[in-house]
Amino acid sequence: MIYLLRFFTGYVVFRISGSRTGGFINMLTRRCINIWGIKAHGGELYCCAVMRDYPEIQRLSKGTSQRVHIVKKRGLPFILHKNKRRSGLLVGVVLFAVIFRALSLFVWTIDICRFDTLSQSAAKEIFERIGVYEGVRSDFESLKRLQTKAMLEFGDLSWLTINIDGSRGEINATEKIQPETNDTAPRNMTASKDGQIIRIDAFGGVPAVSPGDGVVKGDMLISGVVETELGGRHLEHADGIALAKTHGTEQLELPKKRYVMTTESEPVVRYSAKLFDLYFPLTVCETPKEYITFKNETRAQLFGECASASLIKEDIYAYKAVITDTDRQKAEELFKTRLLLKELFCHNEKEIIKRSVTVTELENGFHCTAEYTFEENIAVPSRLTRADLFREISSEE
Repeated sequence: MIYLLRFFTGYVVFRISGSRTGGFINMLTRRCINIWGIKAHGGELYCCAVMRDYPEIQRLSKGTSQRVHIVKKRGLPFILHKNKRRSGLLVGVVLFAVIFRALSLFVWTIDICRFDTLSQSAAKEIFERIGVYEGVRSDFESLKRLQTKAMLEFGDLSWLTINIDGSRGEINATEKIQPETNDTAPRNMTASKDGQIIRIDAFGGVPAVSPGDGVVKGDMLISGVVETELGGRHLEHADGIALAKTHGTEQLELPKKRYVMTTESEPVVRYSAKLFDLYFPLTVCETPKEYITFKNETRAQLFGECASASLIKEDIYAYKAVITDTDRQKAEELFKTRLLLKELFCHNEKEIIKRSVTVTELENGFHCTAEYTFEENIAVPSRLTRADLFREISSEE
């Protein structure tokens, strides 16, 4: 801080020569003239003093045998005096100050923190849609309104804050923690689909079916009405699994003539720079008429923080649509691939016991029918009330 004050007020480095330099230094100290950086070199002393005190130092030296001489002039006043005829430099400094002040009114980097279920890119897209993006004005009232709007947009947040530190913004959010369900209300376990029971394990309640029994959708598998040792009945929270043999069918079709998208083996690489919200091309290349682009953005780092500049690399793949003929062998291979994908994403919780695939050739294409036999848990909870107990008692009577 003292160095900055001396720089803005200006100071000089001067030389004291004579036979009694120590006494002259003491006299300056008694006159409350602040000097610093005293060094001896070749029988002379070199000191520093602020610019406004040097005329007094020079006046006092005239009554003594000491001689003072300025060696260096440092500080802002001397720099301005030296460049007083360079009007462009002054204009540049003023423009820099104005532009710096204008840029400080905006948020140029935004860090999104603490999202568990949403990816950073997905959260960034939502925030950009509601008006929180790099380049937004850092006005407190507008950001407060955007903060409320973001809470309404996401819906599943317990709290959200938008903090501004200079031109850097940070979004902190905590998603709502879904409470663990500890439902102990009475219920039955019923069948979610038709099937033949293979095994049934009741963790609560009483099994209503046995292995080998056939059930249809909605049939009771585990009853929540339990008989006591004294012959009474009470309601329980039925729970368990019922492994059953079920059946399913998948239908697929494929035309004999179809469009296939083909791409070139080597992509065209294009680089560009992004500064704030402005894009500057670094390489010029011919863009294909029809293409697919894969973009990779690398943010610049400044003092460990992400700066508002980045390098963008784009891999551009040219493609074209080609009509291809499909024969039976190729159709069977494509059907096999599609069925594997369906099994992976649609039937991943089931065990496939049997699979039967039939491919039929039609006039304009091929038709595939896949019949499955699964082993899966078909027990699902069903709310049970005391009226169910009364109905069961009435049916026995």
